[in-house]
Amino acid sequence: MAIKIKIKRKMIEDLGDMKEVAKVVIVDNERRVLLLKRSENLQKFPGEMDLPGGHLKANESVTKGLEREVKEETGLDVLFPAFYKKIDNIQFFHARYDSQPVEISEEHTDYGFYGKEDMDATKKFEKIAIEILEMLENG
Repeated sequence: MAIKIKIKRKMIEDLGDMKEVAKVVIVDNERRVLLLKRSENLQKFPGEMDLPGGHLKANESVTKGLEREVKEETGLDVLFPAFYKKIDNIQFFHARYDSQPVEISEEHTDYGFYGKEDMDATKKFEKIAIEILEMLENG
């Protein structure tokens, strides 16, 4: 019986999630990007590198949803996120890292700051991160 209640609660929570997603490329002073490693227990994209962010809730603005998701996943406050571009249902932003301690949630197992040379441009989120780093380098 406890399992049914837990599943039902999860289904109700999922109803609040929209298809719209907001992700942010957080860049530190050394031009490195914060990437999170997704937990192997997740149904979607287990073990893959991820950008902070996630699904918006119903009646939630993109920036409020981004701020909420980043706080939940990393403990970080996103300061002044700048819109980069939208691809399908995902809106990408970039923001500066201001040395707050990173505290990852159970959705992720590890994190790190990666330079352009450490990322794989064939991976969707890493490609966006590289694009943003290059944009910032070129002013």
